[in-house]
Amino acid sequence: MTVKCRFWGGNKMKKISLVLVVVLMAAAMIFTGCSSDSAEGDILKIGVDDSYPPMEYRDENNELVGFDIALAKALGEKLEMEVEFISTAFDGIFQGLETQNYDIIMSSVSITPKRLETFLFSEPYLSNGQVIVVKPGDDSVKTPEDLDGKTVGVQLGTTADSAVQKYMEDLDIELIKYDEIIQTFSAMKAGYVDYIVVDYPVAIEYVGNDPDNFEISSAQLTNEPIGVCIRKEDVELKEKIDKALSELREEGTLAEISVEWLKDDYTSNIDTELKVIE
Repeated sequence: MTVKCRFWGGNKMKKISLVLVVVLMAAAMIFTGCSSDSAEGDILKIGVDDSYPPMEYRDENNELVGFDIALAKALGEKLEMEVEFISTAFDGIFQGLETQNYDIIMSSVSITPKRLETFLFSEPYLSNGQVIVVKPGDDSVKTPEDLDGKTVGVQLGTTADSAVQKYMEDLDIELIKYDEIIQTFSAMKAGYVDYIVVDYPVAIEYVGNDPDNFEISSAQLTNEPIGVCIRKEDVELKEKIDKALSELREEGTLAEISVEWLKDDYTSNIDTELKVIE
């Protein structure tokens, strides 16, 4: 077994240290102002990583758009609350929730046993699992075992990151982590990584936009449905969110948002039995 792992942010290699994480968390608290207090008042503060199309990203006008953004707005209407989005890098998004920079996270957060130890989650609102992205016509990789001896790109701090690290216990994989998912796909296009492991809805987006360079080669390697991430103590807020999501599902709004942003309905008949590699 050979353990190799690199981190890239933009075009520069970076080393992540405890000191840097603390500094970034302190800066985030300064720039986002006073911490929220369990969604008091009429504003629901929502943490998002705004670099993850089609789930949450900024359009050509720098406006926040995407599946989770549209759903969050619909959720706010049901709760009769104004929603305020707070952008943060995914590798620090859970710390931001713990330090009360925002009330909830709606940012393609997979429900996993490890995360359930620390946070509450709403009922799942979207099916999801990890897949392998290859160059078109590459039939050599169908399973994690086929990644042996290859260079794999993931987004830092995601369940794809955790999964590939687990594979590395038995396989010789060089893992390169990127701050943003677009960097991962750009790196593969440029030949810096051989393959990508990523959420299925995101893979569909990139493959659909650039079929000459990307293709999904595997079945879903995991089953990790997506939900709203909430602090453990905010039980009442979770109950309100679950009720609102149930109403949005029954009304057909949830399915409509999925079709609009993901080109299909991934909100119905969700398999809630977790199959996660972490």
